[in-house]
This record gives sequence, structure tokens and C-alpha cells, in this order.
Amino acid sequence: MFLVTLVLLLGLAPRVAAQSMVGIEQLARQCLLSGHQASCSHALRQAEVLQQRAAERQAFPCQTLLLGLQADLIMERDGQGRGPMAIDDLSDIFKGCPRL
Repeated sequence: MFLVTLVLLLGLAPRVAAQSMVGIEQLARQCLLSGHQASCSHALRQAEVLQQRAAERQAFPCQTLLLGLQADLIMERDGQGRGPMAIDDLSDIFKGCPRL
């Protein structure tokens, strides 16, 4: 957690913080379909910002969904993804966070 916070404070936050659920959907899908490390890392940074936003708003069900997305992105980046199951879960994640 400290490392993620430090990375965000060192300059990634402005580019990522403006993102919304709509912005991350394409990146997450691209990561989960390709496993490309750069796509997955970028999607992971955005998911972290959104997960923190959900926590600040006490939107705990949404936060939980985003934590699951982060796990899927990490596993895909590391070559251990859930494949089609992870892609199928994307729609539930985005439906579960409608006002983020």
C-alpha cells in the first residue's frame, strides 16, 4: 500500500486520477485479452485510484469489486490470468460501481 501511495504521489496521480469507470473499462479489457504488461500496469494504476475513491466514498461493495479487478489485472500481467472468466466479470464490476 505504501508503495502504491508513493508512486501516485511521485507523479502518476494527475494522469490517472481523472479517469472514471468508463476510462478503465477499455484498458482492463485490453489487459485481460492480451496480457500485455504495459496495458495491465496502466489499468492497475487506474483501478487503484478508483478503488481508493470508492473507499473514500464508503462505497464498499464497489471497492470490493475493484479489488477483485486489481487481482485479475495482476494475475494477467504475471501470466496467471483467469482468461474468459475475468473478462465475463467486467460487466458486473462496472454495473456495481455506477457513480464512481
